[in-house]
Amino acid sequence: MAPLGFIEVLDAKGGVVERVPVDSFPINVGRAYGNQVILDDPYVCPVHVTLAPDEHGRLMARDQGSVNGLRADGRGACVASLELRSGTRFRIGHTTLRFCAVDHPLPATIKDRGGGLPTLVSPYSAVIAGAGIFLLLCLDSYLGMIERGSVARVVAEPVFTLAMLLVWSGLWALASRVVVGRFNFNPHVVIVSSAVAGFFVLGYSSEWMEFLFPAVPTMRAAGVLVSAMIVAALVYAHLGFASAMRRNSRVWAALSLSATMAGVSLISDLAGRNKFSNVMEFSGILKPIDAAWLPATSIDEFIERSRRLEQELDALAEKAKTAQP
Repeated sequence: MAPLGFIEVLDAKGGVVERVPVDSFPINVGRAYGNQVILDDPYVCPVHVTLAPDEHGRLMARDQGSVNGLRADGRGACVASLELRSGTRFRIGHTTLRFCAVDHPLPATIKDRGGGLPTLVSPYSAVIAGAGIFLLLCLDSYLGMIERGSVARVVAEPVFTLAMLLVWSGLWALASRVVVGRFNFNPHVVIVSSAVAGFFVLGYSSEWMEFLFPAVPTMRAAGVLVSAMIVAALVYAHLGFASAMRRNSRVWAALSLSATMAGVSLISDLAGRNKFSNVMEFSGILKPIDAAWLPATSIDEFIERSRRLEQELDALAEKAKTAQP
């Protein structure tokens, strides 16, 4: 015999913890073992509510003289009875329940990430992303030097930074293994590499914009806002592979963390400014172009031109003395 519906036990976030099929009415709900729905909640009475149709055919939940009562959707005052439609929530004790008919509409099926993102989970993508970030870090290290540097000096800091990024990806991969049962190291490497590349583009773009438009006060705030968006995207993407959270929960978690970081960044930036200084400060370093790439003259030619200029200046000085009365 097909069930008439289901009684769902929900968690604090609205997720389904347990589904109990309803084969016939009445249905007793409580802590007693003789009930059709048994709840492990000390705030629920042995027989707390009874579910049964009334004389008009409506399915009703009736309180059985419980201590903590029956509440509609967990809010408001206690009620003696409540009409149950498909999807109606009600609360007894500290437990939220929901009645669903067999034809209750379902949300759209979520596409499997393993088959939907083959490029992102590929080891080749992780290797390419890691190599690209390493080259980008080396370029940044080279551009940050104002003196002639060796290859070892250019590579030393990027190697350490890349190691930290791999450790970061490994921690998220470990969380993925514990929570969802898959290691997911490759997508975490691609995610953090994309975020670092975004921060590089943002950093250089914001420095040039502040240099070109120093009088626009919103440039710095816009940079902080974009940084917060990158952080939110980073956390959201990591949680997508390392947790079973729903999309809305991942969005709120990412936005909350990024908003907190943006607020702290703005406060520290304002606190660190010199309010009484009229000197413009720029964090970027302009790397001089290598001399081999520029048109230049030899030392001998420079000395010869200097000697000619000196002779011309001496001749003009002698001419000026002769012209004096």
